[in-house]
Amino acid sequence: MRLSNNLELSEVIRSESAKRNGISNMPTAEHIENLKELAEKVFQPIRDHFKVPIRVSSGYHDWE
Repeated sequence: MRLSNNLELSEVIRSESAKRNGISNMPTAEHIENLKELAEKVFQPIRDHFKVPIRVSSGYHDWE
């Protein structure tokens, strides 16, 4: 699922810790909407301004 022109949901929810511990780390629908807004209003404008890819290293964690 694409959050903005250049950012995929899979990039934001990737977590080696979650993978290691068998945690799905899948956000709720409400969290996905918030992540879309963050991507569109923060991450994408940064990428567009600097004209280089950005790497989201810790975008979402399911701490329940």
